[in-house]
Amino acid sequence: MAPAVSVIMTVRNGAQYLPETLDALARQTFRDYELVINDNGSIDRTPSILADYAERDRRIRLLPPVAEGARSFTQGIARAFEAAVAPFVAVNDGDDVPAPDRLEKQAALLGASPEITLVASWFDHIDSEGRVIETRRIPPGLFAAYQSGNPIAHSSLMYRRAEALAAGGYRERFTFASDFALQVAMALAGGKVAVIPESLVKIRLHEQQASRMPGQRAQFYREPLEILGAARRLWGVPWSARMKGMLCRQKLALRYGQALWNEKRHSESVTATPYWLLASLTSLVPSRRGMQRMSFQ
Repeated sequence: MAPAVSVIMTVRNGAQYLPETLDALARQTFRDYELVINDNGSIDRTPSILADYAERDRRIRLLPPVAEGARSFTQGIARAFEAAVAPFVAVNDGDDVPAPDRLEKQAALLGASPEITLVASWFDHIDSEGRVIETRRIPPGLFAAYQSGNPIAHSSLMYRRAEALAAGGYRERFTFASDFALQVAMALAGGKVAVIPESLVKIRLHEQQASRMPGQRAQFYREPLEILGAARRLWGVPWSARMKGMLCRQKLALRYGQALWNEKRHSESVTATPYWLLASLTSLVPSRRGMQRMSFQ
């Protein structure tokens, strides 16, 4: 019989923080879950740590290693997502620490509210030593926030697997922002997004995490340009938030063009910069058809 929740994780060289995360998941008050883990080509002690925990906890399911070794974070989390079997999927990165009742509260909300397809929570930022830096409170009016960026931590998400699959899952062409793309896609499909107003996970900030990979600056700026362009199709967003989003996309367009130039992709920079600047000025008012599907430019 399938569990109620699949917790998915991809990890690469996470030996320093992985035991704390796995211990926190083992202490969850909600017990009916599986933990699907993709080792994304680790060369440290991560494989032995995972094997040890899997031997002690039958809920942990380790995916077999891939032949090509290290892959992108998006490829890794997509692989774990595709292997999940539960109707609800929760994300937990290998260096983030969930509160003991995180799964219980999020699963209860999804179970009681069929119109909600995705639930997140507030979260704490912690440093490499586990000290709390700040508490991030998600503002009301999430669709308005989506016009300028993603205020939600990936490790605070739980969503309905069927709806996430229908929305396209994790798109591998997004190296840095596949979780944001998934959220916007599910919202555009008509699903409601809920936020539990309490910190249910600690998000660790450190130099080795995937979101701080060096290089690929142009890709780093292009991805939010595409996703924010899709988010403008959401309904119920105040005009002020749409204008703020337009200005944000203009800044990203200039940074994207500069990054292309710095990468010596000069012809692309000359054509892409005016294209994305113009695109940021169009379609401030969404079309109704845009609610039905994700449509990245």
